[in-house]
Amino acid sequence: MSIQPRAFLTLDCGSSTTSGAVLGHVGGRWRLIAHATAPSHIEPDEVLIGLLTRLGAADPGMLADLGADGGDMPTLVATWPRLVARTTPERRIAVLAGSRRQRRRLENVALRAGWLVVGGSADGDDPVVLSRLALSPETTAVLLGADRSPSGDEKRHLPDLAALVAAITRTRPELAVVLAGSAAAYESDFGIFDEPTAIAPVAPTVGGRSTQPEPGAAGPSNDKAAGQSKTPVSASAEASAQAAESAAEVAPSAAAAATPGRPGPAPTAAADATPGRSGPAPTAAETAFRSPDAILASPHILLAPDADAGSPPGASLQQVLEGLRALPNDSRLGVARSIYSLAYVLDRSIEIVEVGLQGGLLARAEPYGQGHFAVVSSHAGLADASFAPKNPSEEVIDGLLAWSTVALDRHRAMDRLNDLRLVPWGEADGEGASFRLAAAKAAFGRLIEATPELADHPLPELLVAAGGIFTALPPSLVALALADLVRRPGVSHLALDEARILGPLGAIEDETERRRLMANLADDILMPLGSLILPAGVRPGRSAGHLRIRDATTMSEIELHPGAVQVIDLPPGRTGRADLEFRDAVRLPKRAHHFSIEVGGGLGGLLVDLRDIPMRISDRPDSRRAALEAWQRGMWPESDE
Repeated sequence: MSIQPRAFLTLDCGSSTTSGAVLGHVGGRWRLIAHATAPSHIEPDEVLIGLLTRLGAADPGMLADLGADGGDMPTLVATWPRLVARTTPERRIAVLAGSRRQRRRLENVALRAGWLVVGGSADGDDPVVLSRLALSPETTAVLLGADRSPSGDEKRHLPDLAALVAAITRTRPELAVVLAGSAAAYESDFGIFDEPTAIAPVAPTVGGRSTQPEPGAAGPSNDKAAGQSKTPVSASAEASAQAAESAAEVAPSAAAAATPGRPGPAPTAAADATPGRSGPAPTAAETAFRSPDAILASPHILLAPDADAGSPPGASLQQVLEGLRALPNDSRLGVARSIYSLAYVLDRSIEIVEVGLQGGLLARAEPYGQGHFAVVSSHAGLADASFAPKNPSEEVIDGLLAWSTVALDRHRAMDRLNDLRLVPWGEADGEGASFRLAAAKAAFGRLIEATPELADHPLPELLVAAGGIFTALPPSLVALALADLVRRPGVSHLALDEARILGPLGAIEDETERRRLMANLADDILMPLGSLILPAGVRPGRSAGHLRIRDATTMSEIELHPGAVQVIDLPPGRTGRADLEFRDAVRLPKRAHHFSIEVGGGLGGLLVDLRDIPMRISDRPDSRRAALEAWQRGMWPESDE
């Protein structure tokens, strides 16, 4: 008779650090028991062994309750089920198109899918330049795309571009090629098999009565894409494995932006472990997802929709490119899937920003419709959103200097950024922490620039920070960083994925099971940072109004000052009602003079941000640094010691 596991482990194997956690079934529900982080050069099992050893020393009875009677720590780590998420290394794709306009559209989709992108167009570059882009040993894939109905120069250049890419694949047979839009009509130039195969769509799921596709789950095939069959046949597992191996470990795992109105299939492969499910503890394995929007025409040729397909435009092509780039159990795609489930469980809109060494992620999920039984979500990953890019551009350095409170020239800033990439876990205090904060905010800013559609959404009810660089900073500074960059009027609760569990939980293939686990863990996995009140339209003056906050035992009143960030001490676990009375009408997000708002406490307290939207800071370096330092000093008083 199989026994339900009483504990399981999670691992988020990042590029700079590895985070491990122990979750156990205690008191009738799943709880976060302990977590730890170590540099990535330490073996993951060693991280877990050290974590369990410290847990046993602190509370031996807890280990016994979790079923660890008499076992040594290496045995427990080897036998307990685990969920594993990994960061996909940076990969480069060459984007080729017949026109500059089409190249820019394709590049934008590829960037949002997490690729490092180089591009060229036939109307602006000669064939030698285009050949070098694809023949570079750093390039692992080529995207050749065109409009669904190309015209003019784009149509005239397509045959030559297809012949060029086909010739390149004969020189580099391991190169993966994506033919998007009407470029798929030239698949015959690549000498494909007589009987092309396709990645089979998986049966849609309506677990939890949701009708929207979750991030990381693919939507139905787009039969408008050129060359795509309405009834695709299943591809063999062997062919898929060979394709992934030959294309520099490019795994055809699907991970997609959700498309409103399109039901999505559930993942097909099993995760390392699904807590709460009966059965023996499975061995470590990774979840692979399938993308039915892409037809596998040969082991290295994919036919995909054009850059306008899907909602928002480009979502269908983005999911194909994500599936081509990402490893199974990619941590960022797992985070997006977890946020989708968490939005349903908490019945609130959620946005998450994750910044790491190999890139970043910005995702949003919110319930909608009658009864909030469905969730709509979207996400964008960006390789350039790394806190320490490999080859920082002038724009990256400008963004870093704009948020730095330390006087640096451009050369010194680049040297420190390169040092941070080489030793991302070093110098995490003092001036090093200030530099880390500036690097994280600059990366966050690049994510916001890449997702302009989020500016049309109101401030989410829950705003979450994730990633190794945020977890290494003081929680109050993380709260301030969120307020600095998410400049939309509204009220939001702030939280931090301190234990980095959202990525591994996204590896659970069953949506219903994942939601059930999220409902148990929602209060444990997110560290409360506090609440943010961010009104728009506050006019300059000596006073903007008054705020009264009362909880079960106390009531306090403060005067509101325009242009300042005011912090009210509200500890974690405490809730209260804030009554705001403004001198002039402001938007929060509705326009009014009086507001009554429920707020929650956290390690950063209650932030009332009365700065301009968008935030205006002097362009003079000295004045800008002084303003940033003054705001940070209120959240980080120990910086003066």
